[in-house]
Amino acid sequence: MLIILILLSLAGFTLTLLKNYLRSENEDHQSEDLQDDHTVKHIKRMLFLEIPLERIVMVYFLIVSLVYSGMLLFDRLLPGVELALLLLSASIFLLLIYNLVMALKVSESLNWRIITFLSISAFVALILLFRPDIVGEPLLQDAFPYLLTVHLLGLILGFGGALILDMMIFHFLRNYSISNREAVIMHIISQMIVLGLILLIVSGIPLVLTDTASYLENPRFLMKMTAVGVVILNGIVLNLYIAPKMGMISLREEERESNETLMVVSFISGATSLVSWFAVFIFAMIEILERFSYTTLLIAFLILLGIAVTGALLTKRKYEMEAKKD
Repeated sequence: MLIILILLSLAGFTLTLLKNYLRSENEDHQSEDLQDDHTVKHIKRMLFLEIPLERIVMVYFLIVSLVYSGMLLFDRLLPGVELALLLLSASIFLLLIYNLVMALKVSESLNWRIITFLSISAFVALILLFRPDIVGEPLLQDAFPYLLTVHLLGLILGFGGALILDMMIFHFLRNYSISNREAVIMHIISQMIVLGLILLIVSGIPLVLTDTASYLENPRFLMKMTAVGVVILNGIVLNLYIAPKMGMISLREEERESNETLMVVSFISGATSLVSWFAVFIFAMIEILERFSYTTLLIAFLILLGIAVTGALLTKRKYEMEAKKD
């Protein structure tokens, strides 16, 4: 089994290394177009937080190959390290899914390189999942503090990213429109939110497995999962509908008719994102909320969400009136 993991990771490393070489060959041509940069081009360039996707995946495959080569060489198993590799593999898998869907949205064709990387990482993750003692309760209990740390990091990135993104929208709209470069900056921030969500998911599942029954009976946890579900659905709208068209957002009267739906959805999505991430944070951190029923917590969340969406639409109207006077 170790040999299979080594061969799979070396194959993935070789393919990503080749893709990285091909990107370097075209780097000069790409740099000439940076002044005309926009969100669609950024997505097509396969950058995640300004790092080429294949370089991220290449480092992942290198780590897997080195770790298992060391285990094979020294004839020693390290379940804790393998659990970390499983979480890393799951993170890379979700990251590749995100980039595959985004690439499909802007190019309307499958990116076979990403599918290849995705397939190899999926095989590695599946093999790790069925390795002995990796997802057993004793190891998960020992790893609980580390899993919780990753979970909190994901929460910070997601909530912080949503807050920064909303602040940037209001700042950029002082000019009543968002430029292509500003749209790219906002897309990068949205990728930080995606990373936070990925970390929440890959760390949250093993955390739940440490005491599944208690978590499923906890109304605070169930409400947190509901908020996470809203974050995921809203993220789909944000990344697949809004992100590619972000440079078209404008409050100017002559441009409003052609992008009214985009504007409405953008303001609603921004409010929903911020409130949902805030709810995830609150339900994760404040234990006293366990005293309330799930229904009570859900009603409070929906009321807060309704207030935020109403406020966002009123803010949109205020900006439109100011743009009309200007």
